[in-house]
Amino acid sequence: MTKLLPLLLVLAAGSSAQPLSYGDPVPLADQMFAAADGSQTSLAAASGDAGLVVVFWSNACPWTDRYAPRLADLVARYTPAGFGFVLVNANDPAQNERETAAASRETATSAGLAVPYVADPDGQLADAFGVENAPHAFFFNGAGALRYDGTLDDSPTSPDRVRVPYLAQAMDQSVAGLPIEVQRTQAFGCTIKRGEE
Repeated sequence: MTKLLPLLLVLAAGSSAQPLSYGDPVPLADQMFAAADGSQTSLAAASGDAGLVVVFWSNACPWTDRYAPRLADLVARYTPAGFGFVLVNANDPAQNERETAAASRETATSAGLAVPYVADPDGQLADAFGVENAPHAFFFNGAGALRYDGTLDDSPTSPDRVRVPYLAQAMDQSVAGLPIEVQRTQAFGCTIKRGEE
């Protein structure tokens, strides 16, 4: 048993970080990341006066495909109201050519997602946010405090069946100065494929 202890400690150290808690600040807010359009940006730079939405995304996941039109609609509706949006691709492009910067540019353009789409191939952001799957959305208010994380809404299969638009609801309640009714939901989707350690 004593010989197993070092191995167990190594495995524990290699596991992903704990999920963020309600009220936490934006992780790695000032760190620069390469975007799919060739620019460099930070989460702080992408934030708007009303807040910031960070969505972990994938170019090769059927769940992100289903959610893309809904996310594009949120971007179109809330960007003029002072919200910033950032997509994060934390998948290792060496494991799937559909996760490269070129593929990210194509995905964002075809989906109408005119927002920064940053690469996180070494998983820094994914670890800091405690993320395992894509899509996974985080909303931080104008002061940079976490107000919601989880899935965009309650209908992964069809927008016609949405009963609770969790992310939009949290954004609306934040702007209105109301308590956030649902602060966290269970994100689901495709497992993020991190690079080899």
